[in-house]
Amino acid sequence: MTAHAKTALFSIVLTIAMISTAACQHDATSSASRGGAESSHPSAPGATPPTTLTGKLSSGALAVGGETTGWRIIGDGQTGGVDVDVSKVRDHATALDGKRVTITGRMTSRSWPERGDTPILAAEKIEPAAEPRR
Repeated sequence: MTAHAKTALFSIVLTIAMISTAACQHDATSSASRGGAESSHPSAPGATPPTTLTGKLSSGALAVGGETTGWRIIGDGQTGGVDVDVSKVRDHATALDGKRVTITGRMTSRSWPERGDTPILAAEKIEPAAEPRR
């Protein structure tokens, strides 16, 4: 094989590698722009064990660029709270909005362009919770 042929072959291989890399980056960017890429799906192998949180459930959560699930649970005496994905239990969540609840689910995260990696509780079960004793 001549030096010219080797250079041409190398150029073709390099071009294919660059196109493949660009396509993979485009897929990741497209996923993030559709509302954040989940880094750990609740039913995926190696997903986190079930987590239970108790506090006030609130809808209407806002974040920069709309980067939020819209739902949050805020623990007793806490501020900020944890974003909650209520897609599996939306009817229960709507009925218990603004009330003290216990949510069981799995912790995941979403990678938002502005907020970065954000912990999300993917709710599998929501129940009313008694008020804490004071």
